[in-house]
Amino acid sequence: MNSASGDEQQSREPVPDAPGKRLLMEAALRLGSRSRSLSSLGLRELAREAGLNPNTFYRHFKDVDDLGLAIIRSIATQLRQPLCDLRREAAARAVQGEGDGTPKLMGIDLGRGRRVCHETVQLFFDFVDGNAEAFIIGVRELHGASPVLRAALGEVMDDFAADMAEDIREYKLLPALVAEPVVRRVSRLISRNLFQLSLDYIGEPERRDVIRAEAEEQVLFLFTGASVLQAVGAV
Repeated sequence: MNSASGDEQQSREPVPDAPGKRLLMEAALRLGSRSRSLSSLGLRELAREAGLNPNTFYRHFKDVDDLGLAIIRSIATQLRQPLCDLRREAAARAVQGEGDGTPKLMGIDLGRGRRVCHETVQLFFDFVDGNAEAFIIGVRELHGASPVLRAALGEVMDDFAADMAEDIREYKLLPALVAEPVVRRVSRLISRNLFQLSLDYIGEPERRDVIRAEAEEQVLFLFTGASVLQAVGAV
């Protein structure tokens, strides 16, 4: 009985990607980032880029959409938890710094919000630096021909937004008067905006410091504006 339970538990543990699967995903990232949609890639082309036999593809994926989903899930897994961890660490440090004379507006601790925003934005764009091909493909496929990939990317951005909204409430980065649906909507806008800005960041290396700073400002503007509008009953 105990042996069977152990076998069942072991079978549920994550299995590392097989070498062939990883090679195909890396090949798709390279090819897809060269102004190509994933859905337009041919299986022979993918296999050749990966240095594999074309028949290998079907050992790991049902079709190109399945390959795209694997890439999206891999990137989301790598980014989501580190973003949550850093945002919470920054918020905790900001709480310790309360009472330092930083001004407040409509109940918002601007100093705390700016510190959390800065570290979160920096981590996001640091990750973009190391995964440029994935972000090029991701933002393109968000408006691409495959409804499967569009839906998957939309879910990823919604997940990021949900994490952000949860941390905002937990660490009181906005006044309590701001309703939860408003926090979720603003978080969703920020999530999508950061992903869109990733293309500018990749394509304009000479403006990267400016883009990071602009992203931080946009996040603060959105949340401050939401607080003010909520206070006057406009949302």
